[in-house]
Amino acid sequence: MCTAPVLSQLNFKKKFFLQVDASGFGMGAILLQEGEHTTPTLAKQLKPTLHPIAYYSITFTPTEQNYDIYKRELLAVMKSLQHWCPYLGWTKEPFMILTNHANLTYWKSPQNLNR
Repeated sequence: MCTAPVLSQLNFKKKFFLQVDASGFGMGAILLQEGEHTTPTLAKQLKPTLHPIAYYSITFTPTEQNYDIYKRELLAVMKSLQHWCPYLGWTKEPFMILTNHANLTYWKSPQNLNR
């Protein structure tokens, strides 16, 4: 966050990335897009740099603070999707949700539900 550009203009022609994290008391999210700058990787390939477009954070209600961490992480994803629905709803490219919580991968695939 200390190097330019700190915030970039959004471009609906580029892919969006949504980075979300929740704690015991609140959540934070960053809306990102690929920028013009690239950084070299070990394989000598150019990797696109993600630049922030907007930030979002809220404090959970006392009821939401009692949720398990899995539900708080999913709640953070849902709240950030609702907050940035005007941006993400109009994009032609599918966007990617980035989270550090591995248990949310359970919700990515269809589930075999029984009675």
